Amino acid sequence: MNRWVRGGLQTAVALALLVLWLRTVSLGEVLNHARVHSWLAVVLMLLLFLVTSLIRARRWLLLLRPLAPVGMVRAFAMNAAAGILNYVLPIRTGDAMRGWWLWRRHRVPPGSALATIVIDKACDLAGVAVVLAVLAIVAATGLVSAPRGLLGAAALALALLAAVLGTALLGPRVARSRLARRLLPQRLAAGLAGQAFAFRAGAKGLWTPALAARLATLTAVALLIDSFNFSLLFWAVGVPVPTLKAMAAYPALLLAFAVPAGPGYVGSLEVAGSLVLGGGLGLNSAVAAGAIVLYHAITAGYALVLGFLGFLLVGGRRRARAIGPRRVAVFHCGFTYSGGGERIVIEEVLGLRRRGFDVECYAPTVDASRCYPDLLGDVRVHTFLPQLPRWFPFREAVQMAATSLLMPLYAWRFRGVDVILGCNQPSAWIAWWAARLIDVPYIVYLNQPNRLVYPRSIDRETGWVANADYRLLAAIVLRATKFVAWADRRSVQEADQLLVNGDYIGDIIRGIYRRDAVDCPAGCHVASSGFPLPRSARFSGGLTINGYPIRRPYVLLTNRHYPQKRFDLAIRAMQEVRKRHPKVQLVIPGPATSHTADLKALTAELNLDDAALFLGAVTEDELQKMYEGAAVYVYPAPEEDFGMGVIESMAKGVPVVAWNQAGPTVTMGPGTGHLAEPLEVGDYAHGVASLLDDQEANQLTGQRAFEWARRFDWERHLDTLQRSILEVARSHQQLAAEATTA
Repeated sequence: MNRWVRGGLQTAVALALLVLWLRTVSLGEVLNHARVHSWLAVVLMLLLFLVTSLIRARRWLLLLRPLAPVGMVRAFAMNAAAGILNYVLPIRTGDAMRGWWLWRRHRVPPGSALATIVIDKACDLAGVAVVLAVLAIVAATGLVSAPRGLLGAAALALALLAAVLGTALLGPRVARSRLARRLLPQRLAAGLAGQAFAFRAGAKGLWTPALAARLATLTAVALLIDSFNFSLLFWAVGVPVPTLKAMAAYPALLLAFAVPAGPGYVGSLEVAGSLVLGGGLGLNSAVAAGAIVLYHAITAGYALVLGFLGFLLVGGRRRARAIGPRRVAVFHCGFTYSGGGERIVIEEVLGLRRRGFDVECYAPTVDASRCYPDLLGDVRVHTFLPQLPRWFPFREAVQMAATSLLMPLYAWRFRGVDVILGCNQPSAWIAWWAARLIDVPYIVYLNQPNRLVYPRSIDRETGWVANADYRLLAAIVLRATKFVAWADRRSVQEADQLLVNGDYIGDIIRGIYRRDAVDCPAGCHVASSGFPLPRSARFSGGLTINGYPIRRPYVLLTNRHYPQKRFDLAIRAMQEVRKRHPKVQLVIPGPATSHTADLKALTAELNLDDAALFLGAVTEDELQKMYEGAAVYVYPAPEEDFGMGVIESMAKGVPVVAWNQAGPTVTMGPGTGHLAEPLEVGDYAHGVASLLDDQEANQLTGQRAFEWARRFDWERHLDTLQRSILEVARSHQQLAAEATTA
């Protein structure tokens, strides 16, 4: 029968049922008993409806995952949108749309899509049938009295379940039977046979004991919550009904949604509700009618709102830009200090723009006065949300948390971009949300794993950071480690591509997240020639920065003043170096932190007040001058993932002294400096002193460092990044092109 003819008949039957129902009750009494006595109960009902919607979306997702990389949000949206279609046009329009969306967006074959939908629907029907059958058996033993209609409801549920399963199992045989070929056009019969076989093959491929157990568990939990939710209805209307009794009646009411019905289940739900509440629970007919009308209104309102939201989220077809520059949105965790991760993002944004990309940069929080003030203005960073006033307590922590949690509310801002680049967490998590909500591909760039979830030994020893906001975030995250670890892992594993900051940290990241990654190490600006500077420019004379006179030769240390950087080891090494070079100075630029006072106290304790110069914040030009004129660059951080200061100093032809472990083992090449035995301050000091002893050897070492730094030129970094962006964008565009011909 034509589905529209069937729909018309169902509508006619629904109207007839509604007329018959209205003859049994007074409309005035119904409306009087449908009044809400407790709005709190209604709110709780809506919240529990949302919970069970999420559970059912998760259940369907278990069936979809072997077929396509469908996300939880997408599954939830398709379920919600299909639900409103089934509600308004109960001729399985929504189920057909679910199959169409799966084909258009994820290329899931119709037969396989149908298998997931039928199994998903059968789970609820099986749950109802099992509960009603158990109740009927218990009632038959005489332990409890059987409400009227229980046996009939159980028989109907079992019959419906048998019909669904029988159709699924016997469909291929019926589709290829002589009768089907004789009665149906050849093309239609062949198509039905193909779909039936595809359905059975898909169902066999999906069905495993482990999956069946998970589906049964989720179905049972959803049915239990829905049953309790139904009991709240009587609290809402002010009618005392025992909770367990109300919960036991709910499965019978669900049968009204399983049989053919008219639009909005009008008529059928009222009749079923009056039978279940009046006959099963023994309520007065007017009270039962009023309660079911209120229940119908609540479920209809919920279905309409959720369905509208689902349509907004699920979209229609994949979109991609065919012409024009690629639009890229770059996400970063924040610009609140001048760190290596921030420098990488700045260079990526500016470099991609030079190459013709349309790039916008976003972050939860921005403070241009503290983060590369000479460069950040050119980047033009946007914030995801409006910024809180500076006096707001824990401002940066609150902004970062709000940005991470509220992403579903502002994801629409990125609907026009071709690719999102999420740099570190929580940017990867935010990009994951955008990808799920608006179907934009994303790339994740990691300098390191999430250190709140995977701390290094040095992090455990020294604490996370000196910033109070980040300490607060760390305290919160540590109380929700399992969720944060799940979110971190999911957002990284599901990225279209993963880029990592070099071999050393790349191998660690591959092991943690168990996926492939492309090495894309940070870079430096390497001149074509001119470095190292002549010995006279590095071993004689001096310069003045921030009012501090600096004598040459000097040893340079650039990094944030955090305990993990272990400046104390470099200061202690300078005590040994000064025994051979009593005038040499350790120059330390950078804004002060709470840890700076401890470092100054250490220099005073070692009588090195004039040997260690803390210059404070410097401009980018001043920093480059200090790199150029340094005799030796020291990098004392023992567990650094990469170490941008190492390659930046080598780009100026300056030899480096670092530890023979972690990042410097890959950023430093043969003959470019000295790799000391880990944490052996004496060996570290020996390396510095040796490079100061022989100026000619220092110059040759600097030349090798300068040539080695070319391996880390920013243009190489941008080449790798551009290649990844284009690959991901083209793949997305190809899917879009396929979808347009579907």
